[in-house]
This record gives sequence, C-alpha cells and structure tokens, in this order.
Amino acid sequence: MLRIALAGLVSLASIIPAAHAQDTGKRVALIIGNDTYAISPLKNAVNDARAMDAALRASNFRTILVENAKKSDMESKIGEFLDMLGPDDTALFFYAGHGVQIANENFLVPVDFVPGNSLSSAKFSCMSVAQIFDELNRKRAKKNIVILDACRSNPVAEKYSLEAGLAQPQNPGKETYIAFSTGPGQVAADNPDGRNSWFTEALSEFVRQPTLTLELNEVFTKVKKRVSDATEGRQTPWTISSLTSGFYFHAPLNQDTENDPTLAEKWFDDAQRREQHEDWAAALDLIDRVLKKKPGGTLEEAARRELAYCTARKEAQERFDAGDYPGAAGLDLQAVKLDPFAIDAAFQGVNSYLLNDRVADAIPLLKAIRIRGSSASAAKANAMLQELSAVSKEAATELQAGIPEPPPIDEIFSGAHFGIPDWDAGARRLETAPVDMSRWTKDLNLPEQMPTQPAQPVVAPATPPPTPEAAAISNAMFHVELLPTGDHRDLKIRRLASAPALNSSNVRRPSGVPVKVTTEPPGAELTIDGDAGQHCQSPCVLSLAPGKQTIHVQLDGFRAENRALDVPPAGSDLAVALEQEFGFVEFKGSPGDAPIVYDGKQVAPQVPATVRVPVGKYEIRAMQDGNILNRQDVEVTPLSKTVVTVKKP
Repeated sequence: MLRIALAGLVSLASIIPAAHAQDTGKRVALIIGNDTYAISPLKNAVNDARAMDAALRASNFRTILVENAKKSDMESKIGEFLDMLGPDDTALFFYAGHGVQIANENFLVPVDFVPGNSLSSAKFSCMSVAQIFDELNRKRAKKNIVILDACRSNPVAEKYSLEAGLAQPQNPGKETYIAFSTGPGQVAADNPDGRNSWFTEALSEFVRQPTLTLELNEVFTKVKKRVSDATEGRQTPWTISSLTSGFYFHAPLNQDTENDPTLAEKWFDDAQRREQHEDWAAALDLIDRVLKKKPGGTLEEAARRELAYCTARKEAQERFDAGDYPGAAGLDLQAVKLDPFAIDAAFQGVNSYLLNDRVADAIPLLKAIRIRGSSASAAKANAMLQELSAVSKEAATELQAGIPEPPPIDEIFSGAHFGIPDWDAGARRLETAPVDMSRWTKDLNLPEQMPTQPAQPVVAPATPPPTPEAAAISNAMFHVELLPTGDHRDLKIRRLASAPALNSSNVRRPSGVPVKVTTEPPGAELTIDGDAGQHCQSPCVLSLAPGKQTIHVQLDGFRAENRALDVPPAGSDLAVALEQEFGFVEFKGSPGDAPIVYDGKQVAPQVPATVRVPVGKYEIRAMQDGNILNRQDVEVTPLSKTVVTVKKP
C-alpha cells in the first residue's frame, strides 16, 4: 500500500499484478465426508471429500481428510486443523454430508447421530457451524474459506419438521469466503449418475486445473453456471464473501513469479504427478511452461526428455483408443526406449502387438518387463509368456532362458554418485563422539543405572521419591496420588528410547511393491484389509499389490486408524500420526484442601475434581505425611469416567 501511494501516477495495468500476488503463509485444509448414516445414508459424500482432497493437494494445500466422522472425530480433527493455522495462513474447511438449520443456526450431522426427543439434544449431537466460525475468528488466519456441500434433505430436518437446507450464516467474521452447494433454505440432491455431487464435481475439476488461473469469485462463477446447467436450473450454488483481497488456487504469472527460480521446478514436479495419473495433456502443458522459461542445466534437459516421453504416451493412447494398434505399438515402444522403466507403456505395447497378431514383436517388451518391472509385473509377464509359448517359439525360448539379470546399478540410480563407506572412520567417530541419548530420555525421569540385584522378598512398595514439583505438595497434611501401573509407563519409555529400525522379520512377502510405513509413536501393529496373514510392527516395510489397499493401524492407548492407500506401481511411503486416547477420573469426597497429584505434578488443588489422563491402569493412593492411608486400582478406558471416593482420616 505504501509503494502504491508513493507512486501516485502509476498506471492501473501495473497495479493488477500486485493484487495477484499469493499469500506468503501456508495453505491448510480440513476435508470431511460423511456417508454411512444409520438413517438416510448417502453415496457421494465420501467421494466428494476424496475429490476435493486430491484437488486441494494439487493446489499446494496441506490436507486433513476425514471419512465417515463421528461427533468426537469431527471435534478432534477440527482442533488439529485449528492448531496448524498461523496469522499468514489460508484456512479452508470443506464438508460433504448431511447438514441442518435449527432456529436459524447451521449444524453438520456426524454419522453417529441418533435422533433424540428434543431439538436441544439434536443440537448437542451435531457440530455447530457457528462454533467453527468462532474458532476460525480466534485463530485470525489471513483468509478463511468455508465450503459446505450439505444442503441435502436429511433425517434431522424430517424428524423435527425443520426448514430444509441451510440458513444464511450469522457470524462468518472478517476475511471469510463462504460457499453453499445451493441457496439458503434450498435443497440439493446427489448426482444419481455420478461419483460426486453436481457441486463438488464441478468445483474439484476447476480447482485442480493448474492452467486455470482465476480468482476465487471467478472459479465459483464457473461452478454456479456448470451446476445450474446440469440441474436445469433446479440448483444454483450460493456464495458470500468478506475478503478484502483476491485468492487464487493457481496464481497467474506476474513479475514476482516470473523471477522465481523455483517456479519451473514446481511445474516439473506437477507434470510428473500428472504423468502418474496418465493426464498427458496437463503434463505436456506444464512441461511446455518449464521449457519456455529456459531454466537450463539438468532441469531443462529432464524437461526435454519428459516432453518426448509424454508426447509418445499421449499419441499412443489416442491411437490405441482409435483401434490403430500398429501405430500405438510403435509409439509405446518409443516411450519404453525413452524410459526403460515405463512398465505401463510396455504392457500397452504388448497388447497392441498381440491385437495386431504380431506375437514375435511383443516378446522383447515382455522381456523388458521381466528385467525392470516390479515382482507383480514380472509375474504377469511370465504368465503371458507361458500362454504364448504354446504358439510362439520366441516366447518358449524366453521362458527357457530363465529369470533375466537385473539392470546395472547405474541404470537404476541414473545420475546418482556412490562412494565407498569408510567403516573404520565411522567407528572412530562413535568412539570419540558417542550418541547423546539424553536428548530423547531427559524428560522420562529414568534412573542413571539399572544394576542387577539378587531376588529379595516381596514387601510393600515404598513411596517413590517426590519430584521437585511435588516436594511442596508432599508437605501437605493430606493429598491424593494418581500413579500409572503395569507396563503403562514402561511401554512408553521403550517406545521412545528404542531405535526406529525398520522391522520386516514377521512380514509375509507376497508379490508386490514396497510400502514403508512409519507411525508416531512407533510400535503399532499393522494389518492389511483382506490379507490377515500379512502384518508387521511399525516402522516396517509391507509388500502390497499396486492399487487400492486399506492398512489398519493399532497401538494400545491410541485411537485405531484405517488408512486407504492407492499404491502406485513404484511403491510409496505412509506416515501415520496416532492420536492418544484419554479417559477421566472423578474424585469425590468432602470438599476441602486435598491436592491431587499426577505424574509428580499437582493437577487439581482440592476434592471434588475431575482429571483427564491417558488410558491405562493406575493406582490411587491417599497420602498423609508420607504414609499411605489407603489405595485403589483403577483402569481408564477411552472416554470413560471412573469415580473414586476420597476418604479423609
């Protein structure tokens, strides 16, 4: 603003690029899709959430995707989302599922909603949109975008005879953009012939196009027209905005971005992601933009190779779809020569040759797949050769030759340089500079030594020495201690202190590609949906067939996670942050000064009180002057409340 004021006579054309400049903060999106309602289930909402997740990730958003969320899931993930936001960030909240207005206030319906006897109970069973706006306003992100595809007819409205659709928001706050899939008070229907709703189908398509450099209002103008045309005017999306500056999912070129040396690298990375989805037109457009910037060096060289490869793949697919199998086969062979690890192109080339009755020409491509393909690809190539050997001596000869030698190491790691490890130097380094374990264990209150002692008679446990924080509390005449028992604390120590080495000793390895799974904390049990025989303990490497897989993650004391993963042919990595589960211990008794101590720290000044603790087994001690007056064992389970009566002497 200061620069514009000083310029005075600057032209309008020179002001526009400044308005196009993107925010410097990060982009964070929470995406929720709910289908599996006990009453009036939906079929498109989860697909809508997945489509928006892919589109927003392509627009540089960090996303949190939640499917079929219960009320507790929605509260937890909204908290996680809000904690990620800073003052320079853009926050986007997308919801697909049932929504309802009660007394002019909007609520989102979780999948565990059960109709009650009153509107008040319905409110408390749902998620308040007004509360979400309030929390966003407290966070003061630079921009807030809230998109609700929730204007369907729903069980809450039917149960209580409420007005259909959603109400116009009453407290959206500043710097906020709101979009509904249809106007306030109106109802939108799922698309009966598609995977997505009319609204999300249009929005996700526009958002994920990197060449569509439109401001947010322009994007929704296109969405409104698309939806209105598709529904013959029965549904028109609605928006309201208090934004004071523009927002772009994909920024237009301006002076700042033109001079950004990393922009060409970003385009090239985006192009490679498009290749993985075989979106050849979009990949070629991005590569062309890279080459027009003339970045030079290895980037320009790689872009020229990718241009030739993507062109061959695009034209091969077009020829194959048109039934020109000889032309498609030649182009696929050209693509394999450009990228020897293009297994999909090799298989399509094999199919094209076979459809044109040129079996002998297909054999070299099958051999290339056996050499450079994954275990699953090689097994498929072997099966094809086995069938063809009955009619082709070339196929029989290839099978008789046995398993081909793998490609040389310099071909697999093209452009990489390897040295010879100096083990002696490494050993000397460890002798002179041992690893400092205190950086991980300093907060665990571990004893410095664990000496081995002869067995002693079992006696009553002594009271552990108080921590500095509890020293003052121990002087109180009467207090209550809450102590973890069993392996609750020991297990946590082992998890933190153990080395995070990959574990594969108990993994059955069928033909597949490697998927490395890490969890925080480590030590979780991993199983595969539909394959009970394959399991391991994180961190570890699973061997999965390419395609859609579901990985189940379970660790005592933490919420179980189910992760749907689309495994690419080259394998992938998966990192899962586990959410610790908590319960509550309610201390009852005569009111008065009886401090409650947990983990050496005072957590409540007196009884009665309720304390939130991780799930596990605990011993409750009533203490006076260092003496144990009475004790009680309790087990805390997720979201449970255990009542303990404190008896004073």
